[in-house]
Amino acid sequence: MIIKFIPNILTLLNLFIGCIVVLLLVQNGAEEYILVKDIFVLTIVCIILDFMDGFLARKLNVKSELGIQLDSLADLVSFGLVPAIITYNMFVKADSSSVGSLYASIIPFMAFIITLCSAFRLARFNIRKSNSDYYLGLATPANAVLVFSVSIISSNNNYFSEFLISYKFLIPFTLFSSFILISNFKLINFKFKSFEFPGNRGRIFLILSSTLLLFLLKINAIPIIFLLYFLISLIKFYLYRH
Repeated sequence: MIIKFIPNILTLLNLFIGCIVVLLLVQNGAEEYILVKDIFVLTIVCIILDFMDGFLARKLNVKSELGIQLDSLADLVSFGLVPAIITYNMFVKADSSSVGSLYASIIPFMAFIITLCSAFRLARFNIRKSNSDYYLGLATPANAVLVFSVSIISSNNNYFSEFLISYKFLIPFTLFSSFILISNFKLINFKFKSFEFPGNRGRIFLILSSTLLLFLLKINAIPIIFLLYFLISLIKFYLYRH
């Protein structure tokens, strides 16, 4: 029956759109920052497809090893390669006078550490048993959203954007983005086992506060939301275990 192929078709569509995003980013380079906002919409579509393929595979009871591997390959392009190219373009746009021409020709390539760490994370995820209470490290789609938000905010042409498009920010940000992907840091997931408040305080607070911040600050809220996400996960799993 064709219905069993629907999840894999959605996965391949995710990969197809991811390839288009890569092409658009490469063609337009570091100068066409206004385009990043439009490309971000395509990446949101990829995230929806990434959710739907797994959801339908479970609901239709058609989960397969092939589907698992396809999903990781699609995610590597849409959420591993795309944020690395965006970060590379930000490096290219940054003032490199402080590091010299030699290092300026090499340092931007460190952006692709994000791709390497994404590949490692996705491979590790495939061979590990998942935990219903938390994620280990930041999921690749979430990391892509974080990178996109920084890129879009940096295009606002103000003092803060000048800081974001600088080696002083981009180098530690790239290392952090890479490290958090492969770390064993426990992060709250959003799978509700029940809707009782005591077991879902962190999830409910994050959802409500994120909604409010997005309404007030729009795209500028995303880094703040991620900071809240990390802090609440730290409190839940490390400072307030019981």
